[in-house]
Amino acid sequence: MASEPTTPVRVPKAASTYTPTTQDADLRSQINSVLLRDGHITKIHDTLLHALHSHPQNWPTLLQNHALTLLRSGTCTTFPDLMSRVLQDIKDDTEASALHQKLQSQSHTSSNGKFTKKKGEEGSVFVGKGEGGQSLALPRVVVEEGVRITRECLEAVCEVPE
Repeated sequence: MASEPTTPVRVPKAASTYTPTTQDADLRSQINSVLLRDGHITKIHDTLLHALHSHPQNWPTLLQNHALTLLRSGTCTTFPDLMSRVLQDIKDDTEASALHQKLQSQSHTSSNGKFTKKKGEEGSVFVGKGEGGQSLALPRVVVEEGVRITRECLEAVCEVPE
């Protein structure tokens, strides 16, 4: 007699090799339903929100100020334009920040952001698209916390047979 799974959703071992085109829509829907039903989505949301607000960068306010600047300057005049621009600026700063980490000791200019040398300093400083040159990229610690809590919730609702 086979033992009952200890968690509600059985994920086949082959799922680790799925690509976006071969994902099992029924399995994904089943996992999402259990995550919603058991309150895990709220837990993930609350954890991410807390991590964002408690981080010294104060990303939500930084993002809000950036959006207001774009609206007030006339750079963006509609909500869809604003959303596209803000999301693109976040993506650009994320890519530029990652590149900056690789090229810290070199002076380099990129369309995604600027790297400039300050007087008397070795290396370069990343200048983001946010207020005062702050990066609009999500803080790494927030991303790591999001991955941690999401993994924890998925492990609570999924079982992968050995």
